[in-house]
Amino acid sequence: MSTPVIMPKFGMAQEEGTIIRWLKEPGMAVEKGEVLLEVQTDKIDMEVEATASGILVDVRYGPEATVPVTTVIAQIAGPDEGKQAPTGSGAPTGAAGERRASPVAQRMAAASGLDLGQVAGSGPAGRITKQDVAELLERAGAEGAPAHPRATPAARRLGRERGVSLAAVAGSGPAGRIQAVDVPAAVIVPAASPVAEAPALQLPVGSGGEPLRGRRRVIAQRLGQSWQSAPHIFLTTSLDLTRTERLSAELGAAVAVGGGRLTPTVWIARAAAAALQRHPRLNAWLQLAGEQLLFQQHQTVHLGVAVAVADGLLVPVVRDAQKLGLTALAAAVGDLAQRARAGQLRPEEVSGATFTISNLGIYPVEQFTAILNPPEVAILAVGRAQMQPVWNGSVFEPRRQLQVTLSADHRAVDGAVAAAFLAELKELIEEPARLLL
Repeated sequence: MSTPVIMPKFGMAQEEGTIIRWLKEPGMAVEKGEVLLEVQTDKIDMEVEATASGILVDVRYGPEATVPVTTVIAQIAGPDEGKQAPTGSGAPTGAAGERRASPVAQRMAAASGLDLGQVAGSGPAGRITKQDVAELLERAGAEGAPAHPRATPAARRLGRERGVSLAAVAGSGPAGRIQAVDVPAAVIVPAASPVAEAPALQLPVGSGGEPLRGRRRVIAQRLGQSWQSAPHIFLTTSLDLTRTERLSAELGAAVAVGGGRLTPTVWIARAAAAALQRHPRLNAWLQLAGEQLLFQQHQTVHLGVAVAVADGLLVPVVRDAQKLGLTALAAAVGDLAQRARAGQLRPEEVSGATFTISNLGIYPVEQFTAILNPPEVAILAVGRAQMQPVWNGSVFEPRRQLQVTLSADHRAVDGAVAAAFLAELKELIEEPARLLL
């Protein structure tokens, strides 16, 4: 009896995964627990292990294919069964479909939601061509066949709740598949509108362009949604690092024993965790549930620390950051950053942040603003520290200054609340002995 290999769900919010590569070829023997393939989610890369021993057959999707979670992507046949089993599927999708249909035909079918099993191939050995797909779509249109837009279950449910026709929604998923995030931004048009719809403006497509894929595509979708839906407010202040740098020199050796370094990021993380305890409204989520916005304030601080990686940005999370001293916090931040760059994070280490810090201090960037990471209501952007003259009441003194900018969702946080948090953060950084208590 065959055992299906499915696209696993590594996180609660995950809807799909992208196959990076198969480590086993069709027809090869596999052992239970052996790694079959690598998959990229919106946050991390993961390995998928075989759940049974046998022969890998019926591989339906190749590298770079984006597949909804729980979809069957291959089969593991029993040893005896595998000797007789074909290495590909008779279905026209995935690996076998690539042999039966031309690449252009596959793209046309995917974009229109057409099952290639309905298409009779006119090419050599029954291969499906572009013309075959075009003719079937033309016949379906002439016969008035109803349109069934490709959409995730969550998108269909949200469409029903909001009264949005998915036929009018532009999908941002693979092959135009409609995602849940596409529905709230959709314009609700009455079914019987007397006004004719204006033709869409056709813009020339550059020859060198390529679609965003994998993590980069998910980042684009999430930040685009955040920027369009959340009214951001930005507040900037300067932090005097004179005392923190002095303490870093005194405590650096002791902290290094614990495996960390007292960087400005660690000091700011420690101060932010403490300040959020005094101003918890910024340690919160704002989420859309049907027609309602739900505000959820958190008692514990799960601190996200953004880390740049080769193909985008990861935000590993320091759990219960308010409970950690400088030594433990420095070790946690350093360990998560290192494993993020090495692609070794676990799913639970990149989810559930309640507040995020984004630091570009290693670059010559004095100050910048960051886009909110939904559903969080605030994010802190940290620039590069530099020497500046500071008036002490009688003369100017050279002081090392660091600019930070707080972005907050104005739907959940007023300017005065955000400003009070920044003031608390500034006091803690400029009087760091309070962070040792």
